Amino acid sequence: MAQRADANLAAYLAHLARTSGSGVVSERPGLLLFAGSHNYPGAFTNGVIRTGPGDPVTAVPAIEVLDAAADFFGRRRRGFVLWVRGAQDADLAAAARDAGLWQRPPPGGNPGLAIDHPVPEVDPPEGVTIRRVRDAGQRADYLRVVAATYGVGAVPLPVAEQILFSRASLDAPEVAAFVAYRGDAPVACCLVYLAAGAAGLQWAATVPAARGAGLGQLAFRAACNAGFALGARCAACMGSAAGTPVWTRQGMRVVTHYERYLGRPPAGSGGAQVSPGSGAVGSP
Repeated sequence: MAQRADANLAAYLAHLARTSGSGVVSERPGLLLFAGSHNYPGAFTNGVIRTGPGDPVTAVPAIEVLDAAADFFGRRRRGFVLWVRGAQDADLAAAARDAGLWQRPPPGGNPGLAIDHPVPEVDPPEGVTIRRVRDAGQRADYLRVVAATYGVGAVPLPVAEQILFSRASLDAPEVAAFVAYRGDAPVACCLVYLAAGAAGLQWAATVPAARGAGLGQLAFRAACNAGFALGARCAACMGSAAGTPVWTRQGMRVVTHYERYLGRPPAGSGGAQVSPGSGAVGSP
């Protein structure tokens, strides 16, 4: 499941850049570089990740990964995030540290979790409905929930799109996104992205005022089970300190870890002016 999760993650990162409006994706065997429409050095906005099974004989050498990232993002005068996929990229983690890249917390990285079967359905409480995102209004609601969760709810939606993800990224056949509504108010959400035989769970979020009622878990369950219904062989996500216990209680188990290292922009390039907080799944 770990290899499917890795491949799904890389495909989703490319999807976000391609649907960002002015993003750029550069792919070669074993390596993906992606730049979104904002200079924020978020893991889902500007970054580089190895692809493929991680065979040390055939993997792109760590120094080549760092050189490619320095060239790609140096030309754009941006910072970036270097993804490290568990033990298979141990050489890349060492090279990142040797190069002075700062490791984003937590030490050891975020757990990558997966499950190979649907999870039990749970009826929502009275007044709460779970709706699959189908139209422009629901796509905007989804983005608003995530923006509020990640601390950028006060910025205009077009700016939130550049920092997080575009509404267009939700309007794709590979995506099944769900929003939990309390009455008419969107309060929680989760989506799956289908690729590589996996349903990648992303952007699970609950607005601060609605936390503690299990509404995020309802959206998670709907998205996870939709992924299996659409043919996924497993569902996978990246957890945080707060989110991982929630996902393991749903039956997910840790199959890998993802470390992330920050490459700074060239001197004098300015850099991002917005710093979203961390979230449960799909932390930027």
